[in-house]
Amino acid sequence: MIALTDAFALITIALALCAGALCLCGVELRRLGKRWVKVWVLILFMALLVPLPGNGIPLAAYFRGLIGDLSITFLALGVLSLCHLLFGSAPVGKRELTALLVMVGAAALLLYPTALGLGDWDAYRLGWGSWWFMAALLLVCGVSGWLGLRLLPALVALALLAWSAGLMESGNLWDYLMDPWLSAFALGFVLIKSAQSFLKRINNRSSH
Repeated sequence: MIALTDAFALITIALALCAGALCLCGVELRRLGKRWVKVWVLILFMALLVPLPGNGIPLAAYFRGLIGDLSITFLALGVLSLCHLLFGSAPVGKRELTALLVMVGAAALLLYPTALGLGDWDAYRLGWGSWWFMAALLLVCGVSGWLGLRLLPALVALALLAWSAGLMESGNLWDYLMDPWLSAFALGFVLIKSAQSFLKRINNRSSH
């Protein structure tokens, strides 16, 4: 029988792949009608999880071997995107999403260089249950709530619940909060937005 952590990882990857495929092919699929889009996504989701004949390994397991486990934050954003594309529910506000990606990008700049040996301090160790880390997360969530941002605190709370339940193979809280793919997307988003803001300022100055 498949372990809970493996089942959760495969479902997470299948949902993320469905959301990605729908984003890439959404324009063409919408011509078929919403009902057929939902059927297509359901077929793709099941195809990723059904064991293949012969070795009994689902396609999602192969993708897991390539990309590794995805974080709870990545899963939540994928589900939100999938629900928006399928059911037309209200998307996450730009301000909320920008704040989240900026925080993920900043955390990635702190986490990965130190985890790879840059300096004598390893931020990844905080994820093993450090109270300082918990206090920092509580502070970030409190400031976010005070600023009217609800997405970041909700995702942190969701990650903490999943971490407490041990839904992933990793026992480190960092792996529930973020992953390399989400970090790369967040850093790319921040760089693009920063470049656009810089170019806009230059254009405004030149126009005056």
